[in-house]
Amino acid sequence: MAVLGWQILQRDLDFTAGGSALRFFHGIDLVIHEAGHAFAFVLPRFFSVLGGSALQVLLPAMCALIFLHQGQLASFAVALFWTGESISDAAIYMADARAQALPLIGGHVAVHDWNYLLGQLHLLGWTQSIARLTLGVGILLIVISLAIVANETHRAWQGAARA
Repeated sequence: MAVLGWQILQRDLDFTAGGSALRFFHGIDLVIHEAGHAFAFVLPRFFSVLGGSALQVLLPAMCALIFLHQGQLASFAVALFWTGESISDAAIYMADARAQALPLIGGHVAVHDWNYLLGQLHLLGWTQSIARLTLGVGILLIVISLAIVANETHRAWQGAARA
């Protein structure tokens, strides 16, 4: 997790940066993102478009909350890390809202979600600031998850040493 977290930090908002592990996670995020559009298809257009990024972030966040409720802190930390990674992945998509340079499913006729969403909110001029803030939230969650894993590992080692 620490290596992936470092790669996410180094990648910043550059989709092409990062290793094959991050591309693998992006593929998982993308499948969930597209499922979010399918689930939100019956909603008004704005929410249907938002549904992709929303599910991409909410699914791992819900997993994290379930693990936290069950008192499984290490599993909570892994799901929280996934949430942070998903948020950082969405931040890259947000950062591309004006340039629309990322390849989209559906090709040149596809709607760029964040161009549409930020355009509807009259926030296209704030694209980079919003993307950086979003990336910062993702990185914060990743750092918190790594701290929890480190603490849980330390506690487990102490418990094993006492036994």
